[in-house]
Amino acid sequence: MPADTPSIRIEFQGKYVYLGLIFLLAAALLFSNLWVGDLGLDSAAYATISRAVLRTHDWVVPHYEHCAQFQDCWLHPPLFYWMTAASFKIFGVTEFAARFVSALLGLGTILLVYLIAWGAGRSHKSGFAAAFVLLTTQPFLELCRKCQIDIPLTFFLTLTVYFFRLAVQKRKIFFIPTGIAAGLATLTKGLPALGILGVIGLYFLFKRDFKFFFSLRLLSLLAAFVLTIGLWLVPLLLAGRFDEFVRAYFGGQIWGVLTGPSAARKGLFAGGLKDYLWYLGALAQRYWPWLPVLAVSLYLALKRRKEQPFGTVVLLWILVFLAFFSAATLKFFRYMAPLYPAFALLIGLTLGDRLKDATFRKLVHASLGLLAGLLFAVSLFPLYFGKINAPDKSEIKKLAPYIRLLVGENEPVSVYRLNYWTTMADFAFYVDRPIRNVGREEEFFRSLVQGGRYGYLKKSDFAKWAPEDREHFPPLIATENFVLITNAENRNAQLAKVLPFPIY
Repeated sequence: MPADTPSIRIEFQGKYVYLGLIFLLAAALLFSNLWVGDLGLDSAAYATISRAVLRTHDWVVPHYEHCAQFQDCWLHPPLFYWMTAASFKIFGVTEFAARFVSALLGLGTILLVYLIAWGAGRSHKSGFAAAFVLLTTQPFLELCRKCQIDIPLTFFLTLTVYFFRLAVQKRKIFFIPTGIAAGLATLTKGLPALGILGVIGLYFLFKRDFKFFFSLRLLSLLAAFVLTIGLWLVPLLLAGRFDEFVRAYFGGQIWGVLTGPSAARKGLFAGGLKDYLWYLGALAQRYWPWLPVLAVSLYLALKRRKEQPFGTVVLLWILVFLAFFSAATLKFFRYMAPLYPAFALLIGLTLGDRLKDATFRKLVHASLGLLAGLLFAVSLFPLYFGKINAPDKSEIKKLAPYIRLLVGENEPVSVYRLNYWTTMADFAFYVDRPIRNVGREEEFFRSLVQGGRYGYLKKSDFAKWAPEDREHFPPLIATENFVLITNAENRNAQLAKVLPFPIY
């Protein structure tokens, strides 16, 4: 065959074909049956806050509907709520729309990891290996299918690193989009995102490039960063709510994460070690099968750091965020999300270009087989790549249509002894009615008598009431664990509405 004649084999081995394969495989994993299962826990709370953006048309102050404790919700900056509200506008207020942002940005993170490793390692092997590692990181995939802030934060941090690589290795003009991406990460989760600016600063300190700190490069980066976060902070100042945000966010959310009661549970380490080594124990538990490969990559990256200069950025990325997370008292597995792209890049940059051609072809063929198997399985079976929440939370979704039928749009429901960030979050999203959250029995009775006709509580709590109280507030509808009660007079009038629905 003449030398200038293209062949199918050459085209197949093209670098963009590998990127396309990763894209198809990631899309099949992240979007299959994204509408299945209830939201639960933080996901329901974030979805409720995002829905309020559409209802109130307030894009400056986030509101947690039906939650008096966090009515003006300063837990995080609003970018994630804006994106989810836009998803609701396009797809409707559904579980799919609530999860769509995380799935889409999770896909984007995988593609960015490919592009960063491909460019820094100057090899499509490095890009494919790094993306494949992230694609097969189970905790990362699980977060990509939830309505939570961790994956959007991870995407914008990875986008910052992507533009920073271009700024360092290509053209200085890319310091501007680097600052924009860092600003978007900050608008997503606030203070933790600033760690990426620390990574950039430490990189130039290690390079002994002290001129950077007095250069137009830094000035353009910081100017882009400030202008980006100003998209929200300036309207917040004009609305006169900036001081309130600072007090609530830094005095409440951040201070609580740094010093509050530890939520680190089920970790490998306990006692005095858990505050500083908990995330190392979490990695030992959950980062399989890639943990041994990560250990080898870390050793080689430190030993041969002069061979791969950009590896220093990845090492600093891991060090800065791991140190910040370890210093905080409040610890959760999901907080490790920004580390997973860094781990994948470290493996790809260190070992990817060392793969023999035969081994690389086997990896590509295995990916093709996995893609074909996934597409076939998803087309035939109702697969759900995610964890279904506990039944006591799923029951709220089952009861919600009946409760909305019985209870007026602005009529409150008294809820007994349910936490805002667990069962109550599901109640606020699915039932979508005003909530009176009561923790004491006498207050609960008083709320029912003084204008509230409906109460929602666990069956186990209802069973402890005196017989005369249960008779005065009989059940109307129920599931296995929860019951909606009302006063006796109202029950007779409402029975006709719920028939032929299941009655307690």
